[in-house]
Amino acid sequence: MDKFRSAAEKLEKFNSSGCYSILLFAAACVFMIIDREVIGVYALAAIVSFTLIVSDDLLPGLEGLLVICCFAIRCKNSGPEFFALWPLGIPTAVFFISRFIVYRPKLRRLSFLPGMAAVSAAILLGGAGIIYWKSYFSPTSLFYMFSLGAGMMLLVSYIATYLNPERGYDFAHRFSMIHITPIFTLCFALFQEYASRFDEFSQNFSVIPFQWRNNAATILMMCMPFAFYLAAGKYSRTFIGLLDYIAILFTGSRGGLIFGTAEIIICLTLMLIIDRKHRKYNLITIGVCALAVILASRILVEIISYTIQRMLDPDENSIRIRLMERGIEDFKANPLFGRGIGYMGNRDIHHSAKHTLCWYHCSVIQVIASMGITGVAAYTFLNIQRIRCFIKNISFFSLILFTAFIGLEMMSLVNPGVFAPFPYLMFATIYFAAMECCGKSGKSLKEMMKGAENESIDNR
Repeated sequence: MDKFRSAAEKLEKFNSSGCYSILLFAAACVFMIIDREVIGVYALAAIVSFTLIVSDDLLPGLEGLLVICCFAIRCKNSGPEFFALWPLGIPTAVFFISRFIVYRPKLRRLSFLPGMAAVSAAILLGGAGIIYWKSYFSPTSLFYMFSLGAGMMLLVSYIATYLNPERGYDFAHRFSMIHITPIFTLCFALFQEYASRFDEFSQNFSVIPFQWRNNAATILMMCMPFAFYLAAGKYSRTFIGLLDYIAILFTGSRGGLIFGTAEIIICLTLMLIIDRKHRKYNLITIGVCALAVILASRILVEIISYTIQRMLDPDENSIRIRLMERGIEDFKANPLFGRGIGYMGNRDIHHSAKHTLCWYHCSVIQVIASMGITGVAAYTFLNIQRIRCFIKNISFFSLILFTAFIGLEMMSLVNPGVFAPFPYLMFATIYFAAMECCGKSGKSLKEMMKGAENESIDNR
């Protein structure tokens, strides 16, 4: 029994270390190199789910989930292959179920749960009086109604129970670190994509098109602010944030170009204002970057020319514009409750993938078209509660969490974003749970602006 406990303690320590992150990164790279992403999803899912029974700490599992998403996004239309290899999912299922046997499930009441309950009710009421019953009760509709509403409430209440600042490590630092592995994983995925299609890239020296660009850009935007949190301890980690932005440019995502640029400006501005200890270095870095952009402007424009062309091409934007117009029409058809989240009547404009919603690709339009005035009221209430949570638990770490949420919300203006329950809405919600449970971890804003030393993020 003592040997088992000792082994479990060693595994728990390993799962909270940089070695675990390296393992996840290396495994992801191997599966991408050998072009076996589907098998890789199963293999890493088994590893990640095993961490759930080693300890009640969920951060290793959340890190693993983010890494899996980094290459699972390349598996579009791989459903038949996933189903054919379903026995590989048995270990994951066993470990996942065992988690609830080993650690008794508990739920934590969070301050913004009433807002989530209002959103859940609005989703369920969406389409009332107008949506066809088969559309409302379709498996796809039921899945999204549950996962975007009551299911997400249960999930975040469960996860919040295990967000504990007293685990023998600095929570804010570790939480930020789990967002760095996905940055490097996506950088490798992009490098591999460009290396395998180098002839195509070298012809025009411009970004090349690939299907998973928007998902890659969204994950990179979600992770970017955490590099700057770590930079408050070691300034060199600022360059991870800059690498993240460069990777966003190479995804070729139009939303990534617009909102990624906005986010890097927000992050650098916040660090310049708040991180007094490194203000001189931040000024130098911003100056050097600005000079580099000016000197290499011709090359930079050439590299992103494909993205800019798509941004300015009316044909490239026609689908989103038509979906917005249709969304307004759908709102007018049923102003109180909208068309319903499971409404598939817009597939003549955008034929969404099987088993997914027919999204409007804009969160604002999604709310008013799918849930009407009821949805607008519910989401307004939720966001008011989120802002209250942020203000009540304000700190440098909470500011970083809120910035990551803003990044997700910006990308949601032109993509499904937070209306995709996993991983986007899940992590957006976890950020506020972490804010409430561990928001005071690390430095306060006053300490940061005074340039005070704090070992919780320094010298790591």
